Amino acid sequence: MCGGALLLAAAPAFAQRASENVVTTAQDAFGTSIGNDSIGLYSSQEARGFSPKDAGNFRIEGLYYDQQGNFGFGNQVARSTSIRVGLSAQSYAFPAPTGIADIRLRLPGDTTQVSVSSYFGPYGGNFGGQADLDTPLVDNKLGVVLSAGAGQKELDVHPVFNYWDFAGLLHFTPNDDTEVIAFAQQSAARNGEGMPLIFTGGAYLPPKIDRGILFGPDFRQGRDRTQGNIGVIGRSVPVSNWRLQTAVFRSNNRLDGDYSVFYRNTQPNGVADLAVRANAPPALLSYSGEVRASGFFSEGPRRHTLHLSAKGRLVSRTFGGDDTVSLGTAMLGVPLSIPKPVFNLGPQSLDKVRQGTLGISHVTLWPGIGEISAGVQKSFYRRAVDQPRLPLAISRLSPWLYNGTVAAYLNQDLTVYAAYTRGLEESGIAPQNASNPGEALPASLTEQVDAGVRYRLASDIVLLAGVFDVRKPYFDRDAANLFTRVGSLRHRGIELSLSGKPIEGLTVVAGAVLLRARVGGSTVDRGLIGAIPPGRPPGVIRLNANYGPKAWHGFSVNAQVGYEDAHYANRINTLKIEAATIVDLGVRYDFTAFGTRASVRVTANNVTDLYDWTVAGASGQFTPTPARRITARLAADF
Repeated sequence: MCGGALLLAAAPAFAQRASENVVTTAQDAFGTSIGNDSIGLYSSQEARGFSPKDAGNFRIEGLYYDQQGNFGFGNQVARSTSIRVGLSAQSYAFPAPTGIADIRLRLPGDTTQVSVSSYFGPYGGNFGGQADLDTPLVDNKLGVVLSAGAGQKELDVHPVFNYWDFAGLLHFTPNDDTEVIAFAQQSAARNGEGMPLIFTGGAYLPPKIDRGILFGPDFRQGRDRTQGNIGVIGRSVPVSNWRLQTAVFRSNNRLDGDYSVFYRNTQPNGVADLAVRANAPPALLSYSGEVRASGFFSEGPRRHTLHLSAKGRLVSRTFGGDDTVSLGTAMLGVPLSIPKPVFNLGPQSLDKVRQGTLGISHVTLWPGIGEISAGVQKSFYRRAVDQPRLPLAISRLSPWLYNGTVAAYLNQDLTVYAAYTRGLEESGIAPQNASNPGEALPASLTEQVDAGVRYRLASDIVLLAGVFDVRKPYFDRDAANLFTRVGSLRHRGIELSLSGKPIEGLTVVAGAVLLRARVGGSTVDRGLIGAIPPGRPPGVIRLNANYGPKAWHGFSVNAQVGYEDAHYANRINTLKIEAATIVDLGVRYDFTAFGTRASVRVTANNVTDLYDWTVAGASGQFTPTPARRITARLAADF
């Protein structure tokens, strides 16, 4: 095997803005993001009922990356993000129990291209634009991608903010055996308005409110956020049949001028207890990366791959120091113009995490027969929490982690697989209504068993079906309102994906998941919380379709239908959110004018203007579903 074949080929830029289409690009229904669009059952915030982001299961070009904040990596230098679960996750040397969010970078091509795009939401505060440059600097050696964007964005429930983004990427390939990718991405949001946090006083949903206005005190406007990522990835073939990969990433997220507005004890008539919390500016910073050596060997028809990995992260987070002021009662949904109270912020707490993991994995591939792999890792985890007026709290873990997979190719169309994974994952942060808001929860041991099949129904239609069983600790507020571990959580489910092109011009990506989530432990036994965690629908269906035959000469229509089954909305399992179906529709026209490829798209989200509520897990926070919104987009590639 030649050295250059061990490196990923430097492909041309992955679809310019005018031709981006997430439905026609997605390989399965488990979750894909391209450009400004996302489809599928899962996302980087939710997979199989858990969060890959909270668990620390991000990868950039397959290498370990620790992201800070929920919006840390935009589309400026990322060509796509895919959620890998089930069979698609088995290609990773070291899989993770909560699935993997795999980010692929936008590499420069062989010719210079410029893309411009803009969007406008006529019924809201959405407008902005972006320009991208992709050009070689030295033929076959060095290329660059540059991106800049700005605008005003409206979130799902009206809060708006002004933003700007800038990113750059260099791709250096001095020879066939070496490549280096370096990138930097920075985003800033200004004058943000935070959505009020709604909590009811009993087993009932909040009353309906006008989703077109931002209510609550007006003095909280002005929230600013800055976030960014810097990374360097190197790949080389130091000796025959060995590939060396190294990566170092820096991720930061900072929020200034932050206020949390609480509508507590909300009554059916909309009267609630109003309180505002001023939060000392939280700062999150991490350095992460991985060094991996992979050897490739042949034994007759069998191919063996040996992976040796060392990865780690250094994380620093500040939290706490907040002050809450009660402002009496107020009516939900009504804007308020009141003087800003005097807040007395206190000293912040510092949370530092240091983690390193050594691993070895072996994969055997027997073409036409099957594949088997096994891996073991030793992780060293240290967390130190320094809180005012308390002694330094240090916790350590050094568990063995392991994984194994087996797949059998029964014929050229049918594959069956089974896998087991044990991991050490983060557990997210405490919600705003806990006594320790913003505190990072300790890492926990988790495990997953899954199995399934992949069956090619036709040349362009693939069915994936699997079962899974994931077990983790369960975190909730205890009797003292401290968000901490209160039991164990088990998610068992069935997931289905059907994707392909059944007829000319039609692409379908459809998925479904049936989930049985259960909590166990003394808090359930004593009746303090229910056995079913809130906010986890037992059934979810997502259907995406794009239809545009050649006879339509560039026109196409698309639709997305999302269904969620009824599910519990409180911790004691006495209140349910009813089943809901949301429909999005769109039309698109791809054309060429004066030698320039361009596209115009108009999308209507929630076309029936369905009004429903979502609940943020055990926190009990309610948020209304986004109202109907129409957005127009124009993109052109020069």
